[in-house]
Amino acid sequence: MAIYEKVVETTKIQASRDAVDIYRESHHILHENGGTPVDHTPLLERLVADLEKLGIMSSETSFEPKKTEILRLFWEASDEQNVKELGFINKQDFDEKATKTDREALELKWR
Repeated sequence: MAIYEKVVETTKIQASRDAVDIYRESHHILHENGGTPVDHTPLLERLVADLEKLGIMSSETSFEPKKTEILRLFWEASDEQNVKELGFINKQDFDEKATKTDREALELKWR
């Protein structure tokens, strides 16, 4: 993968993490203000739409399967980015070579 593509992918993942952080903060505020389960739906819809705009796509058309697939794809990409930020080639490389210290460092990465 060329440098440009690596930067684009890293930027996409960071922007997706930012969208998740915004969702988390909105969710927290919702609970602080006595929000109901029905109030969660617009937050989730917004998060899914934001992740789609960032290029994390699903072939599903119904919201629940689409949400599940998009979030799964996001978490996989984010986890892969975390191990790359620790200097590993990919998740498999991490699983094969990581020390206890590396595994502890992974726990401190964005989740």
